Amino acid sequence: MKKVWVVGDYSQAEARVVAWQGPVPALKTWFQTGEDCHLNVAKLIGKIVQEHKIEMPRKLWMTKSWKDLTDKDPERQIGKNSVHSNNYEVGREKFALITGLPVKYAGMIQEIYHGLFPEIKGNYQKDIIAQLHKDKTLKNPLGWERVFYDQLGPELYRAGFAWIPQPTVGLLLVQTLWKCCEVFKSVKDIEILTPENIRSAGFDIQLQSHDSVNIACPDDPETINFVC
Repeated sequence: MKKVWVVGDYSQAEARVVAWQGPVPALKTWFQTGEDCHLNVAKLIGKIVQEHKIEMPRKLWMTKSWKDLTDKDPERQIGKNSVHSNNYEVGREKFALITGLPVKYAGMIQEIYHGLFPEIKGNYQKDIIAQLHKDKTLKNPLGWERVFYDQLGPELYRAGFAWIPQPTVGLLLVQTLWKCCEVFKSVKDIEILTPENIRSAGFDIQLQSHDSVNIACPDDPETINFVC
């Protein structure tokens, strides 16, 4: 039988961890209401760019009103880059490399982002820096601890900023993999290999990508619905 991919994805997971850990109220609200966080960030950046008549390279934010941006516009990708990179405080040069913007404009976008979300620096990053200075030990929301041994400074701080969300998402994904593979009936408990019993023994997970589980699933509605 032909198979299809069924993919479960932790949508914008790392940014969600930062939003709650900060907390960052605007980001939390968007996630709770199901809005596109990255598009909203792109729109707010565009509002500042257009109100201050800042000319951007590649005509970014210059072809339509910031209110009319959609997820098909290239500005959304800049918004996404801004969320992930600036939550972790990457340098201007690296942010320029990530976005493809000249360093000057990359720095402008970073300043706008932190102006829009002052809680990133004022809550999230500040608390992590304070904890690193206290005992160089961080704990993520799921209880994992890590001791950092590098010298205090910007490089260590950036490692700390990234460490809180990344292992949290990794642990969630491990739990999902386990639930999909190992918490079903064992094969030895199955007397008759009916389709329903076979499904109950776990899924055929063939790919895991960053924050998603990819299951090879027989192409019939009953099985697809069961997997979903």
